[in-house]
Formats: sequence, C-alpha cells, structure tokens
Amino acid sequence: MDCWMLLVSLGSRMTRLSRLSVYAAVYLCLCLLANVVLVMVFVMSQRWGDSTPAAAPRGGPASSTHDWDLNNARLLTCKEIHTIRNLTVIGSGWTKTVYRGLYGNSAVALKTVHSSGHDMTSCQEETSVCYHRCASKIIKETALLRELKHPNVLKVLGECLPNEDYSPGPPAVGVVAVITELGHPVDMIEILQMDFESRLKLAYDVVSILQHLVHSPLGSLLMKDFRRQQFVIVGDTLKLSDVDDIVLGDPKCTHDKDCILEISSGKHVKSYLPCSAGKCKGYNSLSNAIQAGQHFMRLLIPYGSPKALENTSSDILNRLLAGNLYSEEVYSEIHRLVRNYSSGNYLKDTEKDMIKDYVAYPGETISEGDFSCQKTAAWGCIQSVSSPAEGAWLCSQIPKCEAFILIDQRSWTGRQIAVFKSSLRNIKENKEHTLYIRRGQG
Repeated sequence: MDCWMLLVSLGSRMTRLSRLSVYAAVYLCLCLLANVVLVMVFVMSQRWGDSTPAAAPRGGPASSTHDWDLNNARLLTCKEIHTIRNLTVIGSGWTKTVYRGLYGNSAVALKTVHSSGHDMTSCQEETSVCYHRCASKIIKETALLRELKHPNVLKVLGECLPNEDYSPGPPAVGVVAVITELGHPVDMIEILQMDFESRLKLAYDVVSILQHLVHSPLGSLLMKDFRRQQFVIVGDTLKLSDVDDIVLGDPKCTHDKDCILEISSGKHVKSYLPCSAGKCKGYNSLSNAIQAGQHFMRLLIPYGSPKALENTSSDILNRLLAGNLYSEEVYSEIHRLVRNYSSGNYLKDTEKDMIKDYVAYPGETISEGDFSCQKTAAWGCIQSVSSPAEGAWLCSQIPKCEAFILIDQRSWTGRQIAVFKSSLRNIKENKEHTLYIRRGQG
C-alpha cells in the first residue's frame, strides 16, 4: 500500500521529479512485491520439510486427530495425511521411501514413491509417467494388504490417491501416500536374546501367517521371498509387511513331473507333488512352510525350551526343514507345542511333587532378595510357570532360591509370572501375591 501511495505522490509532483526517478520508484516497488511472492511460495513448498512428501487434498474438511486412533476403522484421507508431523526417513528401496511420523498421538508409517530411487532415476520417460508407474506398485501392494486383512498382516490406516498428475513442484502435487502401522525390523540378534516364551510367540505368529496364506480370501498364495526383511514386529506381534512378491494360486501343470518343488537356499530340499485338476496340489503350502523353517523357525523353537519339550521342538524343526510338513501341519504342531507348554503337561510326577516342600502364604510377598538367573531380566529372576508345582520345581533347581512369589500377571500363553527370591527379609502384605517358602527356611 505504501508503494502505491508513493506512486500517487510522485504523479502529483511530476513537474519537480524527473521521469527517471519515477521509473526507479516503480521498479523498487515491483521488486518488493516479487520478493514477498517468492517467500510465500517457498514457505508453502516447505510445509512438510525438504524430505517430506506433500499430498494433494481431496474435498471435505480434515477430521480432528482426537477422534482417531490405531484401532479406528476409518481410513485417513489426503487432508489428514497432510497433517502428519515429525516425519523421519526410516527406510527406502528402489521404488518407495518409508517415513516414521505422528498423527495425533499415534506413531505411524508413511510410504510414498522414492523420487530419487532406482525405479525413478532409471526411467527414461516423462517424470509424471515414471512416477505413476512407481506409484501403481504401492497402490497394488496397499490393495493386497487390505485384501489380506489379518492380525498378522500389517494394517493399512489411510491412503491418498490424488486426481492430479504428479509434479515435483514446488509445491509438489499429485503425491501418492499410504499410511500403515509402524513396526520395527526383525533383528536376528534380538531374537536370539529373547527367552523361549517370547520366541514361541513369534513362531506362533509365523504359522498363523502360513495358515492365512494357504486359506486367504484370494485363495492359496505363494511367498517367493520369505526372508525376515518382508516382516516387521508391531508391539510383540510379527506381521507380514511386504507383499510385492506374492503369487496367486498354485502353479499350473499337466503332469506330475511339472510339480517338482526344489529349494536350494539353506538345506537343499526336493519334493514331488501331485498334479491335480491342472494345478500342483499343495505347492504353495509346502514351499511357504520350508522357507519359514529356514528363515524363522530354526531360530525360534530349538533353544531354551523346557528339557521335556526339547525333543518335540527338534522333531518339528527337522521335519519342517526336510520338506515333510505342509503349512497346515506345522500350524497344528506349533499349536500343540504351545498348549503343552501352557498346561505344564510335560512335568514329571516327581517334579510336580516338589510343591510339597513349600508352604503357601496367600496375600504376602517379599520386597528384597532379588537375584539374576539365566535368560531373565537383569534386575531379578522372573519366569512364567504353568502352576505352583512348576514354580516349586524351578526354585528347587536354583541353589540361591529360598522362596518364590506368584503375582497376578500372566504371559501370552496364560502361564502365571513367578518371581524367585534368595532371601526372606522384609515380608509384606500384598493381596495380589502368593508367597511360597521352602520348608525349613522360615
């Protein structure tokens, strides 16, 4: 406004100012306006930060983050995705980049096209065409994840499929984005450091995925790549996250000789399957099971189980790696192992009789006497037990143990949590605990 007032003033004083002065004033005002416009464009283009994909909003106002959480059935839309904050790159590949971000108070993962990835940089066509080709892979993967909805499949929380063609901007428009649950990679060292029950939970998740792949809403599915990189852990649950290499249906055939399954990674396996109704019967089920054994089960079930279950665990693994268990069969075997572990049926009568050497004190606990023991938390000796009898037997096997406490908490298998103690000092009242003291110690 000041610039235009200056021009008016200059016009009224034309007789005292040279024409050159007027041109100079006009030029300065135009430069000032141009700078303001450039700053506004820059701010808009940086709304999500340099590494953040912008999403073109669809119609309708964005909903408040306060009425949404991870269990909400409503999918997030373009405008809501646009409000995700604190975006940080956590992974990238040839086609897509994955960000970690916050929507409201919920941590989520955002997937979008990797603009400088191999698929984009190697494409020789127009940028919008190359982008559309890459985005179609993400859209296909998202649709498949939604079709395979299952507790052990990564949950899709939202998507943005704008109508505009992609343009890098600034500001960028036409950006395809997908929101999913946030998980962390499956780390082999982390798995080996887990106790047996935690690894058994992952084994339980693996066979649940195997069962779902065989009996999915789309029919029998083959995972060509069953490596740990195709999965993430959300909370304490293993979930299938990458479905790029899934194949629908068992292979077609005309003769039995067309149905030879051969897997060379890890232990070499060669299996002969029947050709039935034009398809290799059970091909996907067996292939998935063998690969799951090679990439997961060999790390999950052979170590740390109660001695009475070691032979059972080893037998399951050996048959699985040899190609003698289909997905449905290994599913049944692991479920049977979990039931046996949960119930304590593996305990011998002499081990169960150890409870006679202990006196129970309901409503009492011990606040001191913590000590470390193998494969438990560093600050105490804590394990799950199927019954007070197993707690008594475990305590009798630990030289330091004089007592144990059963607390009002249970593991995922339903076993009760026991805390083992090396001292009887500082006995207190606690209605949710039951104290067991070895006879002759109190």
